[in-house]
Amino acid sequence: MIVFLVSRAHRYTHRELKDTGRFDLKIRSYHRTWNSLRLHRATYIFSDLDRLDFWQLELAARLHRSLSRAGVTVLNDPARVRQRYGLLKTLHARGLNRFDVWRVEEGLDSVRFPAFLRTASAHRGPLTDLLHDVEEARVAVEDALERGVPRREMILVEYRAEPVKEGIFRKLGAFRVGERLVPTISVHDDQWAAKDGKRGLAGEELYRDEHEIVVTNRYEDELWPAFEAGEIEYGRADFGLVEGRVEVYEINTNPMVEVPSSHPFPIRLEAARIAFEKLVEAFEAVDTPGGGRLKLDDEVFRKQRRRDLWGLRSPWIP
Repeated sequence: MIVFLVSRAHRYTHRELKDTGRFDLKIRSYHRTWNSLRLHRATYIFSDLDRLDFWQLELAARLHRSLSRAGVTVLNDPARVRQRYGLLKTLHARGLNRFDVWRVEEGLDSVRFPAFLRTASAHRGPLTDLLHDVEEARVAVEDALERGVPRREMILVEYRAEPVKEGIFRKLGAFRVGERLVPTISVHDDQWAAKDGKRGLAGEELYRDEHEIVVTNRYEDELWPAFEAGEIEYGRADFGLVEGRVEVYEINTNPMVEVPSSHPFPIRLEAARIAFEKLVEAFEAVDTPGGGRLKLDDEVFRKQRRRDLWGLRSPWIP
């Protein structure tokens, strides 16, 4: 059994894995889990960490330690995982990325341009187009503040991308599941901020190259250090190539897992099928055979359950 821990609103991301029937996958919210008296003996994967507030993150870390003491397999320690800002800062400091990132709260004088504004936690992409100097950045920050974006959430990310072909940007991806790294299909877009992509844009040549990337795991050696730097044992790295070098844009601990059912290029469907099969096999490798229950041994969970009960399930924060 594998138990995937997520925020309440984002329990949909791994349903295609659940539907394979190759292993027993349960998708549970953090709140429900730390309010349980007993839990299944299973492999636990901690995800969605950037969507937890500071107290929820601490509770998740306590849950991780309670499960570890019980001897079960756990992936992603909430106390140690580096989230977007910390990850990108670390990757740059270690020379794994050539672009840097800055918190708006720290000031704008050291920012290298062009850069773009985004939030540190949400998954909605850039808040701006490319900004080219401090004055443009100040205007963008003020506009975001007026729209209610909290200053503490705002970061400026140095632009580091290039088209894979004229007018086409490619965002590559690869999953880490425990001790396996699994490549997945790419996103191709006509915008530098490639997020969802445009169907069929890449063409036969790029889709054949994508197929080869999936089959050979071409960038495995370059990606392992990024996962290790982030102390991330499960997640999907989104990355690009600039001047032939890997640049990691983020590692998402609750990535969407889905397989396209149709596409104008059959080679892409085959690449997606191979990538998904490799991902399923990686999950099978960390699966824990079902059987038995365990009790959470942290006094904080007992206190939290009482507070949630008397507070009509409203979250209590110290």
